Order: sequence, then C-alpha cells, then structure tokens
Amino acid sequence: MTDIDTRGDVREPQESAKRWRIIGPGLVVAATGIGAGDLVATLVAGSRFGYALLWAAVLGVIIKIFLVEGAGRYSLATGRTIFEGWRSVGRWTTWYFGPYILIWGLVYGAAAMSSSALPLAALFPGVDLKVFAIACGLLGAVVVWFGRYSAFERIIAVFVGLMFVTVVGAAIVTLPNVPALLSGLVPTIPRAASSSR
Repeated sequence: MTDIDTRGDVREPQESAKRWRIIGPGLVVAATGIGAGDLVATLVAGSRFGYALLWAAVLGVIIKIFLVEGAGRYSLATGRTIFEGWRSVGRWTTWYFGPYILIWGLVYGAAAMSSSALPLAALFPGVDLKVFAIACGLLGAVVVWFGRYSAFERIIAVFVGLMFVTVVGAAIVTLPNVPALLSGLVPTIPRAASSSR
C-alpha cells in the first residue's frame, strides 16, 4: 500500500484564507479610492471629448496610486492613521485640513447618496430621488455602525468585482479605436474645453 499525502488539501484552504485577508482590505481601499464617481466623471469626459482626455485619467490614477500607497505605508509603518500623523506635526494641521475634510465629507457623502439613489429612482420613477438618497444614506450608516467589517468587506468585494467585469465588458463590447486611444495618451486640451472659458 502507498501512503497518501493529504497535506496539500489541508494547506490549500488555509493559504486561501491568508490570501483573502491580504486581498480583502485592498478591495475595500480600491472601492473607496476608485469608485463610481471616478467612473462617471471619466465616462462623461469620454462622451464629450472622446479619447482626448485619456491622458488626464491615466495621470489621475497614477497620482491617486501614490497618494493612497503613501498613506497606507505610513499607517502600516507607524500603526497610526494619516489624521494622527497630521496631528503629530502640530495643532495647526487640524485647522488647515479640518475645513477641507468637513466640506469634502459632506460633498462626497451627498454625492454617494445621490449616485446610489439614481438607479433606484430609474427603476421606480414614482418615488422621489431624495427619498432613495436618504434611505441609501441611512442604510450605509446602519451597515457601518452595526455591521461587522468582514461582512462589509465581502459586500465590497462583490461590488468591486461587478464594477470590474462591467467596465472591462463595456470596453470589449465597444471595441475601441486603437490609434485614437493611443493618441489620447498624448497630453492635449480639447478645443471645446478651452473655448468654453
């Protein structure tokens, strides 16, 4: 008789769980860093100017990668949030960044509630958009306040996956014009944008 080695079967789920612990927070950061607002903004720019502003979208993604990576690296190295890091520089940072964070939080929150409500308003046109926006905001608050991080992480992972499949699928279906796409990587300002000033 031969001995059967089952160690590979035992290790596989453990390694999968370890991988998920690493990938899960990354998906949450990706969802917050590059979300629906970025997709909508780039879609609107693309519909108005074609590929002419593609370079700006690529540049924006590169800048965002450095900013998010730097903030994440700081938190991992020190065990403190970026806000605690600012505070350690001096109290003036609270006064400097405080108004920005307050205004940005309100604007971003309102935009997130409205963009979450838009599909529901399209499905149920008899109900006011504001009702759906408030309901989405309250639902988000309940998930954050009472929910566990692991459940939130799984939900976000599903939505990030759907967003990825949708964007890649749309790119494949529309079959982009490769020469025009490549020319969009050269920094230019479209005439319609510069003449509207």
